[in-house]
Amino acid sequence: MKRFSIIVILLTAALLIFCLPSFAEEEDDTLTAAQAAEAMGLGWNLGNSFDSTGDWIQKYTARTTTDFETAWGNPVTPSTLMKKLKDLGFATVRIPITWRYHFDSEANIDAAWMDRVQEVVDSAMEAGLYCIINVHHDTGADGWLRATQHNYDLYAPVFARLWEQIAERFSDYPEQLMFEGFNEMLDDSNEWNNPGQEAVDIINAYNQLFVDTVRATGWDNETRNLICATYASANTEGAVQGFRLPEDVVENHLLVEVHFYTPYEFITNDGITWTTPISKYSDYVEGAIDAVFARLGEAFDGIPLVIGEFATDDKGNTPDRISWYTRVIRDAKQLGAPCVIWDNGNGYSMGLIDRVSGQDAFPEIVEACVSAMYGE
Repeated sequence: MKRFSIIVILLTAALLIFCLPSFAEEEDDTLTAAQAAEAMGLGWNLGNSFDSTGDWIQKYTARTTTDFETAWGNPVTPSTLMKKLKDLGFATVRIPITWRYHFDSEANIDAAWMDRVQEVVDSAMEAGLYCIINVHHDTGADGWLRATQHNYDLYAPVFARLWEQIAERFSDYPEQLMFEGFNEMLDDSNEWNNPGQEAVDIINAYNQLFVDTVRATGWDNETRNLICATYASANTEGAVQGFRLPEDVVENHLLVEVHFYTPYEFITNDGITWTTPISKYSDYVEGAIDAVFARLGEAFDGIPLVIGEFATDDKGNTPDRISWYTRVIRDAKQLGAPCVIWDNGNGYSMGLIDRVSGQDAFPEIVEACVSAMYGE
């Protein structure tokens, strides 16, 4: 009898050891990055609210969270907005956040700012939206984060400390909350389209630091889907060819983000000096869109892609804008990429949705975008 018991014990132990790999594989039951991209569908940016910048805000206001949230002309974000987005047909909200005015010399984030960010994230979670939060105008033409080796040597610890705190605050949030490492990081010459080797190498280094920092905070961040940007979040050949997906301790939980403002002379009239601005949707516009998506499809084959921003200014050309928005969405769908509309709250520019009332500036554009994303 004793001999039989020993045999049973040994067989049971062997079976458990044999099955351990299967158990380990089943532990990660979260959506992969590709599955999340499919679920994110059509999104909308809460632009020009939590991403405001300007030394004048520091100098001429009481520097409250409300002062910063409303500095660029938008209202305090109401709790009803997220449900409105859901009802309109959006599945995702991206909340651009600038942190530069809200941490001390040791990179400790101001509690009031973090609390307010959390309130809006909570509102998105309650509405059943996917939600993206990021480090926004800490980069860009006036940012303190730059795609240079000198900048990385100086500020990598600050960047890591910010993400450590953000990730820890939201460590137990569901997978519908996603982190985006940074927005539109430039080199010291503010080059937008043709980055040099050092610039793309530093972009890759900051992306790796972002992923490593978030993963180290544990809890749900161990498998949270993370979004890594190209140089300048650009879709140009130099930006996409230089991008390298970070190494990760888990598989299939990273996405790459680019922005889409192509062709730029159709998007806006501002700053167009090399050609003539255009407002009509044409074969030229359509060809420019298709060419970029062909490049993205080749560069990111097998890597889930997010179009984190896309929009056009109002030039009194609503039908042409609808053609542009819907073409971008349809091309993106072919790559399995969700599309997140940029909205700065200005109906005379890129504003589409009124954040307080039901009087949206261009409901026909929103309806067309929803139809393009979810229709046949």
